Amino acid sequence: MKKVVYFGNKTSGFQSTKSTLETLEPLLSEIVEIHSYSDKKNKLVRLVHMIIGFLSHVGSANTIVIDVYSSAAIRYAEMIGFMSRVFRKKYILVLHGGNLPEVYRRKEKRIKRLFTNASHIIAPSHYLKSFFESKGYVVQLVPNIIQLEQYPYLKRKKIRPKLLALRGFKPAYNPMMTIKAVEILKTRGIFTELRLLGNNDEEHFDEVMAYIKEKNLQDCINVLPKQEKLVWITESKNFDIMISNPFIDNTPVSLIEGMALGMCVITTNVGGVPYLVKDNEEVLYVTSDDEIGLADKISELLTNQELASKLSQHGRSKAEEYDWGHVKNLWGKLLT
Repeated sequence: MKKVVYFGNKTSGFQSTKSTLETLEPLLSEIVEIHSYSDKKNKLVRLVHMIIGFLSHVGSANTIVIDVYSSAAIRYAEMIGFMSRVFRKKYILVLHGGNLPEVYRRKEKRIKRLFTNASHIIAPSHYLKSFFESKGYVVQLVPNIIQLEQYPYLKRKKIRPKLLALRGFKPAYNPMMTIKAVEILKTRGIFTELRLLGNNDEEHFDEVMAYIKEKNLQDCINVLPKQEKLVWITESKNFDIMISNPFIDNTPVSLIEGMALGMCVITTNVGGVPYLVKDNEEVLYVTSDDEIGLADKISELLTNQELASKLSQHGRSKAEEYDWGHVKNLWGKLLT
């Protein structure tokens, strides 16, 4: 069996959600022997852990796999890529983050060294694939995966005004847009129940809580800490609409998860989202930072049973394309 060392972020030990690497690792172990790094929270400690892990396995590894993020974590990819070149090891890059094209524009000379020497470049979305192909790279589409059996499908027909938002209070996810849409609906006499999952150490938590109190929205907004996946999946049957309105995104797994469960998804049409799902077929689009538009889309779902039923059915069909059974062969061709 081929040996692979995978470098990325393993965050479930200090965040409530699993990273892409943590989701992939047990599945890839079906086809290769895999070791992965790093689960350290401190950034310097994480880098050292990755370097030690690389040196521990470089002699026996057939392939190095490196996650490339659009945040400061791109430094880890640059370091492991440099070490792979020094030791003449084949490495594969896995692209993440809707803002990666902008990072490339700003740091093109640095990133070129990393990209040019990769044996393969993987993108989880047509958005990133198209951008980097326009820069002259050969990029293979390998979608993010979900394990479909974990997501029991419930077809939504007549939609209840019950909303679920998973993405929390970080700036990129624009939680105030969701809160203000609920406020607008309340002024229109439409009372919704929003469950907003997010942690109190995220940047906009205090702002969101203060606004809810100021506008007397406690009767329609319930803020809870982020939950383990199996918990919110179990509770999802009590909600019919998923809200996702980030400023920038690539291939949001939470959006795919919502569709898999049969929820009607409303999302901002930013970054890679238009490459992923079709408006009025699989999801509803709303313009970024447009709380009035979001309120209008929610109202439309509450009154249009035919639309809701279509989104629920077509969304599930779309999500099936991201099941591990479909994606496993793509990884197998790259690693074995």
